[in-house]
Amino acid sequence: MTYNRNQFITTTMSFKKYIIAGLAVLTIGGTAMAQETLNLKALEQKIASLDQKNDSFNFYLNLQNSANLYINGGDYEGIDFKTNQMRLEMRGEVVKGIRYRVRHRMNRGTSAEGLDNLSRATDIASISIDVTKNLTITGGKQCTAFGGYEFDLNPIDIYQYSDMIDYMDNFLTGVDFAYQVKGQEFRFQVVNSRNDYMDNIYEGLNGVEASKNALGYTLNWNGSLFDGKVQTRWSYSLFEDAKDKFTNYIALGTQVKLGKKAQLQFDWMNSHEDIDRKGIVSDMMNANGGDYVRGMDVVYNSLVAKVDYRVNNKFNMFVKGMYETATNNGNTDANLNDEFRTSYGYMTGLEYHPIAEGLKIFFTYTGRYFDYDSSLTENMGLKDQYTNRFSIGMVYRLKMY
Repeated sequence: MTYNRNQFITTTMSFKKYIIAGLAVLTIGGTAMAQETLNLKALEQKIASLDQKNDSFNFYLNLQNSANLYINGGDYEGIDFKTNQMRLEMRGEVVKGIRYRVRHRMNRGTSAEGLDNLSRATDIASISIDVTKNLTITGGKQCTAFGGYEFDLNPIDIYQYSDMIDYMDNFLTGVDFAYQVKGQEFRFQVVNSRNDYMDNIYEGLNGVEASKNALGYTLNWNGSLFDGKVQTRWSYSLFEDAKDKFTNYIALGTQVKLGKKAQLQFDWMNSHEDIDRKGIVSDMMNANGGDYVRGMDVVYNSLVAKVDYRVNNKFNMFVKGMYETATNNGNTDANLNDEFRTSYGYMTGLEYHPIAEGLKIFFTYTGRYFDYDSSLTENMGLKDQYTNRFSIGMVYRLKMY
């Protein structure tokens, strides 16, 4: 990248332009900056002009890039640059009441899965039809109708997921019925319980027969109460993972507005799995190696709380906490206790919004502590873990067309 003297003087006169240009170089390796002085006002006007350009075709670029510094167990582990999220999205309304949506991850493998014949890189490939004023039916691969605010947000706005969401299958193929009335939305969704066949997903599973109806059912309430001051994302799901083997999943997400500038989001999630779907417990059971054994009758619990405080139209501050447990009720090893792991997550950050929408700069600290039961540390050789990450980066959700 080459700047002449006049360009350099012009750039340094504006702190806003300078910091954004520097961070863009930092977070994406310097390959995406134009050689002319960055013009934020022109960018904002360009985005605004695209907002209503074409109802039938809209193209979005979703990116989250960061530079990260790691300190694990008190030891400095190094720095890296990473593209955490890169998703291309197309959506539009072909005719009134008929809409499509396609979202694809560019940093995920593209091999098609055996069951739905789509790669895991494809998040969404669906069509929605407004059957009546209140009823919408959506078919195709789609986001599962799980509750919770961490789950509900655009992935580019999440700097660290809870283990519950991170290890979950979030995009499945099926049909969704959404009914809206008086500010409330009620959904019933039926999807494949997984993307691939059972034998390709569950390693170390013996004596379990595949189900002929491997489906998942979700009831969801997206509510708005007290003039929008309290909102809900609540759901209950029943997934048949194998014959007579189920996952019962409850997600209760509630958002409360705390005055004009602050809001609280609180999620409680519980997953009771006849077969260890997420594999966290199973990996701990097999820490010593040997033939892999799949955990059975596993329970995961998660509590996630986040407070946002919007200082002004440019700056947002937040703190986030996570408390999670993993328990193996079906454990038959006399040397291991049922409560395998308790994990804690704590995060704080500052977000800077240089334009009205579509672009923000973030500074975050993320700490994690994984506390293993003494039976695992003594018999499986696992050690409690402390991890720390400092990140600086940029989030883009820009409408390109």
